[in-house]
Amino acid sequence: MTTRTSIFNAPAVDVSDFKPKPADKLGPAPDAIDRVSHPRFRSREAEASVDVDGASTKRQPMVYRTGRNVTFSAKTTRETVDLFYEIAQRNGWKAGETFEKAIAALLREEEAKAGSE
Repeated sequence: MTTRTSIFNAPAVDVSDFKPKPADKLGPAPDAIDRVSHPRFRSREAEASVDVDGASTKRQPMVYRTGRNVTFSAKTTRETVDLFYEIAQRNGWKAGETFEKAIAALLREEEAKAGSE
């Protein structure tokens, strides 16, 4: 097995050749860059009319004050998630309400199955 070299025992590094760049080699002035880039490049800064909260998803955010304050997360397929939100939006339900109705339907199905046995 080899041992690592300690950084504390390393030979001294000569940095006397390092000097700041001359002012003429630092690049163009910021106002010159703005003049050249303005007609061709769009700004990356957010516009006031952009909805920052809903930008990361295709569907409308479903945020409401309902008293539901526990997060449930599960791995599933994109198709299942899309279908879940489609059902919620079609019925005018919130995401938490849709989940509660799905659980209630599963419980009814279990009870029906247990009653038929």
